[in-house]
Amino acid sequence: MKIPRWIAAILRNRQPEPGFRELLDVEREANRLTGAYDHGELAKLIRKYRHSEKAIEKIAMQVAKSYPFHSPASTMNKGTVEMMKALKDTRFMKKCGHRLSAIVPQRANMVQGMLAMYTFMRDAYLKKLPKTGGQSPSSEEVEATMRILDCQRSYNDVSELCGLASDQMMPSKYVMIRYGLEDKCDTYNFMEKYLAEHDDYEMEAHFRNNYAPIAADMCRAAEKAVEGIKGACLSDRYLENLDRELHVLGRIAVSPDAVDDPLHIDKIFLFKYGIDITAAPEEQSRQAQKAYKELDDRLVKITVRRPYADGLFASIRQGKEKTAEADSPKQVHKPILRNPPSKGRKMGL
Repeated sequence: MKIPRWIAAILRNRQPEPGFRELLDVEREANRLTGAYDHGELAKLIRKYRHSEKAIEKIAMQVAKSYPFHSPASTMNKGTVEMMKALKDTRFMKKCGHRLSAIVPQRANMVQGMLAMYTFMRDAYLKKLPKTGGQSPSSEEVEATMRILDCQRSYNDVSELCGLASDQMMPSKYVMIRYGLEDKCDTYNFMEKYLAEHDDYEMEAHFRNNYAPIAADMCRAAEKAVEGIKGACLSDRYLENLDRELHVLGRIAVSPDAVDDPLHIDKIFLFKYGIDITAAPEEQSRQAQKAYKELDDRLVKITVRRPYADGLFASIRQGKEKTAEADSPKQVHKPILRNPPSKGRKMGL
């Protein structure tokens, strides 16, 4: 005789699985609690259904969809810690793989990605505030965390870094921490906020003098980070911005007076490429040529196009030679035509 399902569950020291309607109610309740970020109540819901892999899967998916761990501090409150501890103790998470070092990054699911983010943010918090008493994740788990997140978030990371480099659009806290930009972004945000809220002329002048180099340093760091991501597909906006800046550097290299063009060249640009606005024109041209060569090399590597620097430098040298010839007292006679007109035609004036 076939043993009923609920009797078999009891014989295995398990409670019977909830039915379809109850699972639907569990999912709705989990959705409501994650929307309110009520992790303490979620911990209670997890403990109530810890015997059911189906119920815990639905709860875990709702938690993962809410992206709850947006900053290091978000992992440290009591309710969140209880929720994650209860979740890790379930049969579902043990089968799903709560040891991140044992997970293949390319096969990690959404719940494992959520667990990786929790581990990453918690580690970041405890590194900054080690005396808070929490237990730091092992180095092996942290390394596995970054492999999983790099695999799952590659597109988003590249997009956020391109936005920061091109338009000073602030990325997520994760991107700031992951790519070592947190201090630079926090300093820039502080200066932006201060300049917007204060009218103290002397302090405002001091902050404005430091604003350009700080913004330039942040943009350079974002460019270095995004171009260092293997296989990154950079946005059109990012590439167009670099191409425009290359053109501006070429203008300054040929004619240093261009640094006084406020419509197309600002202080952030000059600091970013190491052009001293107080230097002599010849020195500014040399600085622009150096920056042009470096940016041109980067674009060649990124886009696999031919280099432009040699052509620019050749034209600059040719221009100097023509200027020297024009200024020389020997240039009083008419130039010799290298390709004389054909016979039977008169030479024009």
